[in-house]
Amino acid sequence: MGRFKHLQYGLLGLLTVLLCVAGRPAIAHFPTAIPTATWSVAQEPGVLAQAVASPEQQAQAAYDQGQYQAAAEWLQQAQQQYQTQGETVRAAIALSNLCLTYQQLGNWSAAEEALTQAWNRLENQRVPQGIQAQILDVQGQLHFARGEAAAALTTWQQTADLYTQLGDRPRQSLSRLHQAQALQAQGLFQQVFRTLEDLANDLADEPDSAMKATILRQLGDSLRATGHFAQAGEVLQDSFAIAEGLQNNSLMAATALSLGNLEQGKLTTAFERKGRELAQRHAQASLRYYQQVVDLAEGELGIQARLNLMRLLTSPIVAQWDQAIAFYPTIQERLAQLPPGRTAIYGYTGLAENLIALKQQSDRAEPSWAEVAELLVPAQAQAEALGDVRSQSLVLGTLGYVYEQTGQWDAAEALSRRALALAQPIRADDISYRWQWQLGRMLKTQAQPDAAISAYTNAFETLKGLRSDLVTANADVQFSFRESVEPVYRELVDLLLASVPDLQSEAQVSTQSKAQVNSNRDQNQVRLRQARDVMEDLQVAELENFFQAACIEKTVSIDQVVNEKDTTAAVVYAILLEDRLELVLKLPQQNDLVHYAASASRRTVDNTLRQFRMALTSGVDAQAYGEQVYDWLLKPAADQGLLSPDTIKTLIFVLDGDLRLIPMATLHDGEDFLVQKYALSLILGLEVRDPQTLPTQDQLQVLAASLTHPPAVEARTYGPLPNVNIELDKIADANLPTTLLKDQAFTREALNRQLSQTDYTIVHLATHGQFGSDRQNTFILAADGRINIDTLGQVFESRRQAAIRLEMLILSACKTATGDSREVLGIAGATVQAGARSTIATLWSVDDTASVLFAETLYANLGKPGISRAEALRQAQVTLMEQYPGRPRYWAPYVLVGSWR
Repeated sequence: MGRFKHLQYGLLGLLTVLLCVAGRPAIAHFPTAIPTATWSVAQEPGVLAQAVASPEQQAQAAYDQGQYQAAAEWLQQAQQQYQTQGETVRAAIALSNLCLTYQQLGNWSAAEEALTQAWNRLENQRVPQGIQAQILDVQGQLHFARGEAAAALTTWQQTADLYTQLGDRPRQSLSRLHQAQALQAQGLFQQVFRTLEDLANDLADEPDSAMKATILRQLGDSLRATGHFAQAGEVLQDSFAIAEGLQNNSLMAATALSLGNLEQGKLTTAFERKGRELAQRHAQASLRYYQQVVDLAEGELGIQARLNLMRLLTSPIVAQWDQAIAFYPTIQERLAQLPPGRTAIYGYTGLAENLIALKQQSDRAEPSWAEVAELLVPAQAQAEALGDVRSQSLVLGTLGYVYEQTGQWDAAEALSRRALALAQPIRADDISYRWQWQLGRMLKTQAQPDAAISAYTNAFETLKGLRSDLVTANADVQFSFRESVEPVYRELVDLLLASVPDLQSEAQVSTQSKAQVNSNRDQNQVRLRQARDVMEDLQVAELENFFQAACIEKTVSIDQVVNEKDTTAAVVYAILLEDRLELVLKLPQQNDLVHYAASASRRTVDNTLRQFRMALTSGVDAQAYGEQVYDWLLKPAADQGLLSPDTIKTLIFVLDGDLRLIPMATLHDGEDFLVQKYALSLILGLEVRDPQTLPTQDQLQVLAASLTHPPAVEARTYGPLPNVNIELDKIADANLPTTLLKDQAFTREALNRQLSQTDYTIVHLATHGQFGSDRQNTFILAADGRINIDTLGQVFESRRQAAIRLEMLILSACKTATGDSREVLGIAGATVQAGARSTIATLWSVDDTASVLFAETLYANLGKPGISRAEALRQAQVTLMEQYPGRPRYWAPYVLVGSWR
């Protein structure tokens, strides 16, 4: 708890005010994004069209209160009435609203049928363009909800064109916002940002209005979802200023809620980067904004602000347990004042989840588990009365989670299975995987490993289909990859490997026992392969979470490569579990995987790795740490003669966690560093991007850029690199066709121009840069400023589409930012964005005198017959080792990611 103390005490004054707030019990509705007109259709998910007919008025009221089944029944009645009266267009509008309602209920087949009927009603009818556009908007929402982002984008482009023709700027702006959402789901971040930036510029010329404030708020939320925190803050402040000028409390409250959520996102980011004082400031700012919401509005907005505040108090970052306990009854009281509906149901379940988190982390006796369970009684009653299947699943699953905490296994399992049975038919995968995971945990605790593996595998498969939605729609600050996704993978791997014998145990068993081991070999190999597959998928998931997009191109199996194309390479998979370090070894042309483990806890391994890295970067003797890590990762296999340098020339590592922060070259077997015996490479997982051999020297073409002095705005952080131009001269002397961009000639535009005009096979950037734990903090410096990871993808776009692929990206002066293991994803991210088969980068800042010798040796060997990329890197590092004996700080930080051939 000590590490969190700095955040706790500065918040007490703000909390005292919040605990004393009392407000009126009236319902404050979210502001409508579009001024509703007769027979108009919703432009935003969650807002139904207003209409003059009584059934549709009843439907609107039910929908606004989250009573979706009742709304659907009213809309069925309305469309039948209009059809009987011969009012076909009105019937179609009611059906499109019905489609929107069924989407909320998760009834996708009914939603599709309602939309099909709506279009059928409009056949041979003269339909105003505005009505066409609004029904198309609902169609786009259906596409997007079903994961059909490309179809949604096309549909919303049609709606924008129609609104442009009508001169309806507000609705056209909303269609562009929807397009940005669809682009984000496809990982097209540069297009997302350009779309949002253009929209912000267009809105600047519009007069202040409630509509403008609402669109700016949505724009700010979209920018937050794509990780553009600074721009999000500016836009949201503009939205708040407009709402304040209009003296519109509801608009002000909605934007203050968005600002509070933005500050929570900044809080998490700052804390993960170990910026505790900054994290405290963001926590205080978030509390102030939530307080503002409570002052301005009650009802839905006030409830949401209080729930978000409660989540903040119960998070391990802030950890204000006493205040949370004192605060939760006020939320419970206000929930009781809401009308029955999904807002109230979700409020009760959210409050219960916050209290579960509080009890798990603080060991407080109050509130009791019975009191937490009691919170869910009105929620369940409302969900059943409303016929809301998704809400019923959520409540039952959450109640099962409460019983899991108290060890009431039969009740917990029964509730979880009921929740799952409700969620699966409506394809509510975002909650289905939670109940599958929940079942797996319970079965594991009850010593039913096979059943637990089955449940965990189901959760894993559900997550595979859901994962891209989670990482591209993360505007809700509740979602955390490390808390909500990663544990499913690791706990499944733990179960799979627990029953598989390792090298050491196999060597010790009797002859009779060996017969039993052999009879189980097939099952053991199946479990080893499944564990390896799960970890590979976790690594891909981490990269997708880094990009907030599904971004991995078509790849080939690494097993196929080492069995058929490079039979001198072995692959080492290291898996960090809480109580041990698991290793899986893939040898060339061997079908069976080799398995062994080190009985070192995650904490022990992580502590050793941190000390190892500190020793390496500070220049002190680190060999003892290198020997320890070698003993964990490789010694068992080496002792069995499986890694003889006579047959194994290259070791390919698939690393986990903080192992990524250690260059494998520095591992030591007691006689030599690993790089003295093997060529080395890192890859993301089992699948690699077509690892072809490097073309011969006569086919290589190099673009090399350098920057001696960083831009003035970066000079306080980054010093000069006086030898980078000499480094480029050494590259030019290697007798390879080379184009140089030195100093002020190295701009983003110049780099873009060169890449679009010439098919370079190697791009070498000798400039400051940083690999951060997210996209916004991963960049390189050019003469005209930072080129971040997204912009890098835009610059290299022409190379990704060229017939001749970029073989290598070499970043010779970059470093990881703070030593977070996820920062190495920035190197992999640069590889992906550049479309390169492989990247050479550095894990810490290198001496630029040493980098001259490194470049000279590397380029002398790249493309030579019989010398792979990994071997060329190895020879360059050995040369540096000889030049700087006993100082791995100079030769060790270089790592090769991707193709090693």
